[in-house]
Amino acid sequence: MELDRFMPEHDFRSVYSRRIAADPATAWRAFQELTAEELHITQMLTGIRSLGTLRLSGRVSETAPVPLLARDELAEVRGKIAKFWYVRPEVAPVPDGDPAAFRDFTEPGWAKTVTGARVVADGDGSLMTIETRVRCTDERSRLIFGAYWLAIRAGGAGLVRLEMLQAVARRVEPVAAAA
Repeated sequence: MELDRFMPEHDFRSVYSRRIAADPATAWRAFQELTAEELHITQMLTGIRSLGTLRLSGRVSETAPVPLLARDELAEVRGKIAKFWYVRPEVAPVPDGDPAAFRDFTEPGWAKTVTGARVVADGDGSLMTIETRVRCTDERSRLIFGAYWLAIRAGGAGLVRLEMLQAVARRVEPVAAAA
């Protein structure tokens, strides 16, 4: 799996999956075409998190605030290094979307996150999975991030992942059922 390439070991992890009643290519295309306007919970949480300064618009695959590290036919990995526990997260001095710089970053005091999305065949449909892994660069940041993780895992980040999976199903399942 691509996530192992960027973060084989992690301190925190969440995995959300949903069976989609469509072939993998159709499900993946729907994921890539999701727009921020379809994700009402995500919009609300983004507004709260940014204190009203950020509103996503357009395709999530093009406007997501987490840089793309790798993509293949039915999977992608995005990653960011920051001090997420700040009201306005401080982003690490690493070039956005540079896989080697992301992988090799070890400066103490930071949390590295990767989120992978993938679709695999599952019977006559697909299984879409969104997995997030976090690795902190030292013990102090691990303790601080741990408290932050408790607050956002289910209530924030988890809701975003679940909403994305639901939006993909909503986009393709009526089409798949009519075919």
